[in-house]
Amino acid sequence: MRLRCMVAAGAAVLALAAVSGCGGSGEGGGVPADGDGQSAGSGGRLMDGGTDGHRPQAATMADIETFVSQRTTCTDLHMEDKDSEHEDDPEAVGVGKLWGIKERGVCWGDDRNGVTLMSVDDMKSFQTQAKKHEQDGWYLLGEDFVVTGGSTTRADLKGSGILAFVCDPEDPIPSGYKQEKALVDGCTLTDFIS
Repeated sequence: MRLRCMVAAGAAVLALAAVSGCGGSGEGGGVPADGDGQSAGSGGRLMDGGTDGHRPQAATMADIETFVSQRTTCTDLHMEDKDSEHEDDPEAVGVGKLWGIKERGVCWGDDRNGVTLMSVDDMKSFQTQAKKHEQDGWYLLGEDFVVTGGSTTRADLKGSGILAFVCDPEDPIPSGYKQEKALVDGCTLTDFIS
């Protein structure tokens, strides 16, 4: 009888230890959550944007794919340094120092429109080129990555913490939406994604 009680008590202690070490918000002695419990892909760290005003981070292409796939469809990811329609244009969006893009890939949304994922290591260069090419609101920016896609993808990514890059003063942002100064003059980052 005594052995059965000791086994039950030992099992209870182990169960309590396992529950208290599961992570969470860091309150009550638990281990703080790393990236809100999301997968970090291949060694990177996926961080959702939160109420602290920071945009989400995704250090690797796998992290960007995970971030997008948790909110919308992103299938058949394949790497493309440049859009095949603009391969001969030296200023077209592409991997390299001009745009500050480290990696660029394309996957497919539910509507079979392309969804472009870009890992950016120089966001100021990216924003400078985006402003020059006048693609207002097309680029959705995290801290270190950019996503473009069709209307379904854009709608699905609303509220995810990424912000639209807008430079056109003729296209005002409605009141009540976040407006942050971009890294280039005359541009704004906003959660108004249309």
